[in-house]
Amino acid sequence: MKKLTSNVLVLALVATAFSIPAQAATKVGSPCSTVNVKSIANKVDLVCAKSEGKLKWTKPLDVTTYAIGPTGKMVYRVIKGNQQRLSSANDWLKSDARIATAFDPIRVAAYKSINEIASDPNAANINFEYYIRPSFPKDIASVIKEQSKKVATKLSPLLDKKISIKLVLITEKDRAFINGEMKQILNNADLTGALEILSAYGTKQSFYSRGGTGGGTAEYLPQANFGYYVGHTSSLATLETFWPEVPPHELAHILQAVLAGGFRGEFGEGDPRAKWHGHLIEGSANTIGMALGFENIGWFNDEMDTLLKDSIRFSKLKYPMKTNADAVALIKDIERRDNDLRNSLSYSAGQIVWEYFIGKYGFGKFIELMKNVPLTDNFSENLKKTIGLDREGFYEAAAPYMLATWKRLS
Repeated sequence: MKKLTSNVLVLALVATAFSIPAQAATKVGSPCSTVNVKSIANKVDLVCAKSEGKLKWTKPLDVTTYAIGPTGKMVYRVIKGNQQRLSSANDWLKSDARIATAFDPIRVAAYKSINEIASDPNAANINFEYYIRPSFPKDIASVIKEQSKKVATKLSPLLDKKISIKLVLITEKDRAFINGEMKQILNNADLTGALEILSAYGTKQSFYSRGGTGGGTAEYLPQANFGYYVGHTSSLATLETFWPEVPPHELAHILQAVLAGGFRGEFGEGDPRAKWHGHLIEGSANTIGMALGFENIGWFNDEMDTLLKDSIRFSKLKYPMKTNADAVALIKDIERRDNDLRNSLSYSAGQIVWEYFIGKYGFGKFIELMKNVPLTDNFSENLKKTIGLDREGFYEAAAPYMLATWKRLS
């Protein structure tokens, strides 16, 4: 008798469960159980996605979680000049649903300050000369060219003279070109070390193990009055492996060098007499590159966070980051790029330092800081002239933002 009662009860529960109308259970904002499952309710496409820490039915265009490509990075494409990002539900998103108040005010201010600088649609002060090797993937080359032109419209008004930029795109198959013809285009001994990474691009496995996005190196040579941006990737690369931060980052280096009269200095990074430090060179180029590389504050935020989060994972033991003093010590430590960890953090943590600077003082003050490089004896004096704080004072001011960001991502 007990067995019969149990079976009747189970059947009643099953009947009750299936009697709930599907439309009542599935609507925007209602709970769902399996991420990325798709449904249709009242002729509206929905996808199950995480929102405010919970799984909810969401319109595909409102999904803010992202897909991860084969190299561990987010995936982007450009359609008719407009950037799109692949969501975790495998939809190509044209925008981000999050509003500015969802992010730290410093982050919002930095992003707006960089993107709201005046544009010159003709990029009158910048002329590109292209040297694109046949081995370089054509779809990636096309995106790099278009993105570089777009970034140039922002940088051109910041220059007080016309310059030429030699844009060279190469792969691991171009050793003969690098050792021959390229030296006629651009003979710079500094490129030798920067291009050693090409040896890792021969297979997908080794390419992916070295970041999988390719990269670049860039500088402005005052004596020749031209800049160069040498972009490199594997001949096996696809748009899935392309990272939109690279072109604006490299062009930011050219901006730095043009305004400052080059990167050369008598004293090396980390020396109190130096004009340049690792986090200044790479961190600020990353902040600018991220802001100009991603077309809304949400994607900018995700990329900034992801890069630093990856570094935190490998550096927690060396940098405990419990107090503002710990943050100051970190910033001082990444003035130098004399080992792999400091070099990596000069980008990922350095970008937070310069995000703070630009968010607090504005991008105009960063431009002023660059122009003051040849007018001051060292980095600390330059800061004092530009914002009224010396090196120690600026680091102490930036430390709470660095600490808060680090803790949030930990």
